Amino acid sequence: MSILRRLSNPQIKASKSDNKLIRYFLANGLNACSASISEISAQCDISHATVTRFARKFGFETLKDFKIALAQDLGSKDSEQNSNKTAINLKETCETTAQKLLQLNQTLLSQTAMEIGYETIGNMVREIITARHVIFFGIGSSGFLARDAARKYARIGLDARCYTDSHEIMTHSAMTTNQDVVIYISNSGKTRELVQSAEICSKRGAMICAITAETKSPLYTFTDITVLHAVHDYDLAQGYSDSRLSVFFIIDLLYIELIKALGEKALQIKQKTQNAIESLTL
Repeated sequence: MSILRRLSNPQIKASKSDNKLIRYFLANGLNACSASISEISAQCDISHATVTRFARKFGFETLKDFKIALAQDLGSKDSEQNSNKTAINLKETCETTAQKLLQLNQTLLSQTAMEIGYETIGNMVREIITARHVIFFGIGSSGFLARDAARKYARIGLDARCYTDSHEIMTHSAMTTNQDVVIYISNSGKTRELVQSAEICSKRGAMICAITAETKSPLYTFTDITVLHAVHDYDLAQGYSDSRLSVFFIIDLLYIELIKALGEKALQIKQKTQNAIESLTL
């Protein structure tokens, strides 16, 4: 049963505080999903512990897990309501398709922004700036995203590396240490090479991070820090989903937060690397 239906017809013995929270989440929707526990507590005039117990009554270990599930449910409902409006057909004009694609991408980014744990972003930034190496692993299309991230982060002075070949991934996984941060980019979290790599890196003490759409995956069992993103199906072929835009969004958000954390030093290095690249055209 969906979270929305369970909130509308709770199968729990709801206390007065529980009813306050039920009304709050039903009334505020996605805005409630992005609210902190302090904001929710203040709005409902209850304690932090009561909010956490509420999430557990619905079967979630943390409030964050509850909010992610609710955001996904709200997103699915919104997608169903707008499916006819955004369905692409072969006879429509290019302008019509462009408007539908824009709407779908806006929804994708909005849902990703709701699912991101901003405290999680902060934790990852702190780990990255103190790491010996920042190693990105990705296979297939995720490999292209991983390579883009490594290049971008290297240009602000981080020792960022990327490996997308199966043999290279295994080789460099075996050489990680507890001074390294390993970041996996995987939509499903089920790619065999990445799961095996995560197991190796975890045993070697590396900090394991993932940018993924799935929490119930083999990869997730090894991660210390996970940043979640949304996925949308907007291809003419059924069953095709794409997450590149949402992953780029997270990569850029981390990049900006890293610059903010590193300060003037990062900007100076960025300028030096930019000058070096521009010199190639002279």
